[in-house]
Amino acid sequence: MVNSRKASSCYVHQSYFCILKSNILVILSLLPALLFAGDPPPTDYSRADTDGPYVLYRGPEIVVKSVVRRDSQALVSARSYRKKADLQLRSIVSETRDTFYFPLHDFPKSQPDVYELPERMLVISDIEGNFAALKGLLQGANAIDKKFNWNFGKGHVVLVGDFFDRGTQVTECLWLLYKLEAEAEAAGGKVHFIMGNHEIMNLAGQHDYVRRKYFENAELIGEPLYRLYDKNSELGRWLRTKNAVEKIGTYVFCHGGISPELTQGKYKIDEINALAREFYGFPMAEINHPRAQKVFDYQIGIFWYRKAAKNQSDSETISTTLTALDAKRMVVGHALHDDLTAYYGGQLICIDLYHEENMRRGTLKTLYIEEGRCYGLDSSGEKSSVFNVVFAKGQ
Repeated sequence: MVNSRKASSCYVHQSYFCILKSNILVILSLLPALLFAGDPPPTDYSRADTDGPYVLYRGPEIVVKSVVRRDSQALVSARSYRKKADLQLRSIVSETRDTFYFPLHDFPKSQPDVYELPERMLVISDIEGNFAALKGLLQGANAIDKKFNWNFGKGHVVLVGDFFDRGTQVTECLWLLYKLEAEAEAAGGKVHFIMGNHEIMNLAGQHDYVRRKYFENAELIGEPLYRLYDKNSELGRWLRTKNAVEKIGTYVFCHGGISPELTQGKYKIDEINALAREFYGFPMAEINHPRAQKVFDYQIGIFWYRKAAKNQSDSETISTTLTALDAKRMVVGHALHDDLTAYYGGQLICIDLYHEENMRRGTLKTLYIEEGRCYGLDSSGEKSSVFNVVFAKGQ
């Protein structure tokens, strides 16, 4: 005869064991997500504040709207014009107490995507609305003077995407680059603005990482947020001329990287850019072109691809991609690193750094290429090696 108390005890222990086993399995299944989720996003305390100008085309009129601060209140300033030449615009950066002025300028329908190698290039990525960081890097390289004028002669400044989102000075960053683009052209230099995934998201009306400030400002201005960058806005038109990838000398520049799938699909630089420009502003679900779908794909697309920059590829694969593009090196942002990092024997250089944290530590840095050699350059103008990756002159 079975002891009922003993049987009951065994049943209880088995039940506890089953519950424990079940909980362990649940925890193990969630472990990858817990490990790679990262820190939760910080609380967004931003509110409506100084912003703009936003230049909007409304029929025959050019409407310029800005958010200005009067004491503790955010107000809208709006004026209408008939000609672009009549506008002399001003950007006020309240966080850094800077102001700069600029006119609107004409720009081509699309930018070229292949260039000769200049004597020097400053390469910056992932500023994410941090005007102080952008200012520090440009002034550290002596690319601009204290009044935000172009000071880099025939040098090139290459911007590898993600100037939108997370920060609260997105508009100011964009207008400074817009201003410098025209000044660089006049001096024989060049500003290259290459699109990143956050530019793509904002043009398509995806505002997952936009700060509260911009939603409140849009409400004050009386426009849906996406319309501030649509085809009837100056910044929206300007951004739609930009490339997804460019080749300068033997360097390829893009935001995320070129995946093996794009290489195997025989995508060339001009096709990638043509497809990208055709579908800027389209949500992914509305892109119906099979080859464009791969360009914009969240895993293998040029704006999102991360495996190579996370050191999950190999030298042979990277070499195959570069050979297909008649290039020797690729420079990307998108994947955060503690320092400038060269992978696969120097074939891939990653430049997405923790700009805000580095500013607080006084170690703001980016990539500087001079006479074919790669350096780190900090905001004080000091050069350092990129993990000792040095290339021969002219390469």
